[in-house]
Amino acid sequence: MLSEETVSIPGISLNELFCVSTAEFLRPFEDVIDPDIHKDMYLDFQINDRTHTNKITPILRLARPEDAKEIVEIYKELYNGTYPYEEMEDEQEVRKMIQDPTIQWIIYQDPSFDVAGCITFVLDFENKRGYIRGFMLKKEYQGYIDITKAMIGSMIGMCHKYKNEIYTWYVENRTAHAKSQYSMRVCGIAPIGFYPNKDIFLGNIESDVMQILYDERVLRQYRRKKPPQIIPEVIDCYRYSDARYKLGEYNIITPHIRLDFKKVSTLKKKVIKKVKKDKFGYETIYFSFPGSDSFFRFLYTPNAKNFEKTEYKVENLEELYVFIQEFMKCKKELNVRYLEVFLSAYHPRHQQIFFNAGLSPRGYIPSWKYNPKLDRFDDYILFNYFEGLLNKNIQLIKEVWNLIDVISITPNDQVQDIKHDNNSFFLSPKPKGFKLQIHNFLITPKVLKSCLMTGLLIYLSLLLSSIFVAFLSDVSHFTITSHAISALGSKQFTPLPFLFNFACIIGGATMILLNFLLFRQVFLEKSNQFRRIYINYEISKLGLIFGIAGNVGYIFVGIFSLDRAGSEIIIHGSFAGLAFSGFVLSIFSFSVCILFNQTNIPKFYGILGISPLGMSILYCIFLCPLIEWILLFTILISLIPLFFWIKPQHLIIKDALCIMKFTKKYKKNWC
Repeated sequence: MLSEETVSIPGISLNELFCVSTAEFLRPFEDVIDPDIHKDMYLDFQINDRTHTNKITPILRLARPEDAKEIVEIYKELYNGTYPYEEMEDEQEVRKMIQDPTIQWIIYQDPSFDVAGCITFVLDFENKRGYIRGFMLKKEYQGYIDITKAMIGSMIGMCHKYKNEIYTWYVENRTAHAKSQYSMRVCGIAPIGFYPNKDIFLGNIESDVMQILYDERVLRQYRRKKPPQIIPEVIDCYRYSDARYKLGEYNIITPHIRLDFKKVSTLKKKVIKKVKKDKFGYETIYFSFPGSDSFFRFLYTPNAKNFEKTEYKVENLEELYVFIQEFMKCKKELNVRYLEVFLSAYHPRHQQIFFNAGLSPRGYIPSWKYNPKLDRFDDYILFNYFEGLLNKNIQLIKEVWNLIDVISITPNDQVQDIKHDNNSFFLSPKPKGFKLQIHNFLITPKVLKSCLMTGLLIYLSLLLSSIFVAFLSDVSHFTITSHAISALGSKQFTPLPFLFNFACIIGGATMILLNFLLFRQVFLEKSNQFRRIYINYEISKLGLIFGIAGNVGYIFVGIFSLDRAGSEIIIHGSFAGLAFSGFVLSIFSFSVCILFNQTNIPKFYGILGISPLGMSILYCIFLCPLIEWILLFTILISLIPLFFWIKPQHLIIKDALCIMKFTKKYKKNWC
């Protein structure tokens, strides 16, 4: 009698995946499959909780030199002979890469051991990182081979083989479809950076997503202990990475770049440019100065119209400035659409110079590069520049959209009309319109500063004029010892009460803008640790709230002057009280922040800002008109210097919203 034997296949829950580190990724598979990629790897497991369970499970093996021809044919088939990186369509070159110990190719086979696809791992042993590229599947197998299990098997093999040699795995994933993004995210390879309009595939400009997976050791044991020093524009990218990897402390620096332009002029005349072109069309462009070790080099890919792999070494900021000018000059001459550079998270001046040149931060990459001097890994920031609209057919998994939501997209290339399903997101380009141009013009630092100074000038002119007219008027013998300030807004005491009323309205509106800018500057322009950041945020937020309340009160003092004060001047008196108390408490709050933090506002202001509080206490005790006037003048003396010390920056509304989200998210960690 024959008996049937039931073979059970181990199951892995989908909830066990989507991990943060290589150790977490490998753990569910420890007793499930043999991780040795040197022999055929059979993926005898199933992933539970998935809808697509009937796909073919591939068999994995390392590529052999004789596979080169078939690999090339896969590239040619999928890209119709137009793949922009031509070496991947050269059989001899692919054969060399298969034999290169720094490059590992994995072949995907169907159950009949026919080649179905491949993937490549480029190993950088110096920086202990591996680059994943070329996740390819023949057209006849697309939709039939389980690409998620294929990716899982590939990563198990590589992570096991190089567990003590490679600590970071990353990929630049296409955005024409979201499947590969998802398959890699299942393996823990999470989104961390964005390359807008970097590549050209099949004649279409495409953006790429940077996804990364870390060995826990490179983040906890071998990462540089010094807190990163980043410019304010990098904060969003840092917070995105910190939310996943718990990076810890950082410093926010706003460097003031001062260049010796005589030196710059001299260096411009000395720049040496060299171009080295290889047989596949790549051009390495190299800038240097005679008799100096300083250099600036990058790779130009004509087929993709981009600059990448930028590296440099400089002795001073003037050299970097000149190199970047030449960099941007090459961009214009070669009609390049995309520029890219990874910048140290410990050199804020370099970050600022690249940012001023037009490159924006679009990813914070912890432990990206090995520092042999410190025997530690340094954090880097992905900066890039791009032109043109994002492809309207871009498809992203949800986490990539979350990344795009926090990084900067230039006004010409913002996206709207987001449609999504369970697997991907689709973004269509937002047309550039007149309203958008006006908005971007109004929030520039020059316009904001002009608005502040113009408002201050008009306010002081109207206020002083109202006082001068009241003194000269025969309507009443006006003096500051016998008349309250509000008398300037009444016909009983002056022939031109509208001067004071308009002064209140314009002054209040102008100082609302001042309060927003001051809040941003006091909070962002400092180098503090988490707990101090939270405390100072709360104090400066109080300053903003009190300031807005005081200025709204001041505006309504002008609207509801003594002539329109209401029964027993209750309305006017209430707004006057709100105005004075708001001003005093706002100035006091900001003074405390300035006194105990590093800003470009002098420390003595912190002491000066206490004086309105003292005068307000005296006024509450004596209710004397003269003290009320002295209180007004102390408020003005405290506020007017801020108009000159404030340094407006772009996107203040976006920054304020990000600060709010940031503090809500990390409040528990700080307290």
